[in-house]
Formats: sequence, C-alpha cells, structure tokens
Amino acid sequence: MIRKLLALFGLLLTLDACSGPPPPKMVDAFTDLYTASSSASVPVNAPVTVTPPVGLIFSENVEAHIGAVKDATEYWGKIVPASLTNTVALADNNPLYFSAKVLELLKRRFPSATPVHDFNEAVQKGMRSVILVDLRMEYGMRSGQTSKMDIDLYFFDASMRPVSKINGHSEFTIPYPAMHGGMQKMTTEAIAQLDQKMSATVR
Repeated sequence: MIRKLLALFGLLLTLDACSGPPPPKMVDAFTDLYTASSSASVPVNAPVTVTPPVGLIFSENVEAHIGAVKDATEYWGKIVPASLTNTVALADNNPLYFSAKVLELLKRRFPSATPVHDFNEAVQKGMRSVILVDLRMEYGMRSGQTSKMDIDLYFFDASMRPVSKINGHSEFTIPYPAMHGGMQKMTTEAIAQLDQKMSATVR
C-alpha cells in the first residue's frame, strides 16, 4: 500500500519538492503576452460583448502546468514499477481533460473560437476578440492538504485591450488513502462557475 501511495503521489505532483519535480511557480497571467498592464488591473465580471472571430490564448501558467505534469509522469515512471502505476490517478491528472473542457465551454458559446499563440498572431489572423485562459494552482502535497484551482478568463476587445475578467474557483482536500488528486473534479466545478458567470456578463 505504501509503495502504491508513493506512486500515486509522485504522479500527482504531491510529493514534496525534495522527492521529485517541484510544482510550477505561478506568474502573472499576462507574462510574455501583454505588456501594457498587469492582469490585476482588469475589471472583474464587467459586461462584455465578444465579437467573432475569436482568438484563444493559453497563458504561461497553463503551459507550465501541462509541462510539470508531463515531467512528473516521466520522472516517476522511471522509478515506480509499471505494476504499481495508479491508472486512476494518471487519468485524473491528464491535462488534456482541462484543455478539452475549456475548449468545449468556449467553442459552445463562440463557434469561431480558434487557438492562437499570441496577440500578434490574433491580429494577423483578423481576430476581433481574444480570450486569454489562465490557470492558477495551489498544489496539495499530501493527504489532508487542500489543492486550489482558479481558472481565469480575460476578455480583450478588437483593439486588444483587456476589458473583463471572470473566475472559476474550486478546491479539493486530498483524502487518505488518496486514489487521485481531484483535478477533474476541480476542473469541472471551476468551469461550471465560469459558465454561469458568462451567462450573466458575456454577450
């Protein structure tokens, strides 16, 4: 049981930093993307009209999270025997679930939404609106600790100015014994909050 738990915790980034790859450090959502202001200056829940075509940009935090999951999976895959791999945890922590759910939400509301790398590409492709997707995580490190997820959507107008931000938040306390880290549960709950707020503020 102890060895199985160690395998699980490693794959979920829930071992402490000295035992494996550390969780990524979160940065401002606009880092390396937008220099005119910080994300803290964007109005929260301000009414906004999204004009198609719509560009979607994923922040450095999203990329860092996906990379950290990949690195941790590879790291512990070399240490933990395949017979002890917790497939439930692997599936729960798959970052493709996060990406797919975010895209599903935004494509349902904005069928023209297309991923772009940055604002220059958005302008070159004639995007009239841009939505920047940011992910902020506080990673629970072991049973009894709480992971926190915030998904922020920043809305930019045709001039590529940020005009509104909405947030979806969720938390998950890691149980004992831990079969997974609650990533899919947190993602689903946070996106449900975003969906409700978009119904109230986004046109």
